Amino acid sequence: MKERLKEIRKSLPKKTSQEKFALLLGTTRNAIASYESGKVVPSDTFIQLLCSKFNVSEEWLRTGAGSMHRSDID
Repeated sequence: MKERLKEIRKSLPKKTSQEKFALLLGTTRNAIASYESGKVVPSDTFIQLLCSKFNVSEEWLRTGAGSMHRSDID
């Protein structure tokens, strides 16, 4: 999951920094760094927020299966 989190962040405009990414998600740069290094597993709430905000498939984020972006918007 840590590599997929980095991939989402780097797919944003101007390769968004960890600090900007954290601000967009209401958390800290240290939290993002911990998630991307694999030291901490993000909470379900954080994962759902990230997927909702950036139209990311939760299955892809958790398992790597399928494509990064959801094709069905609820």
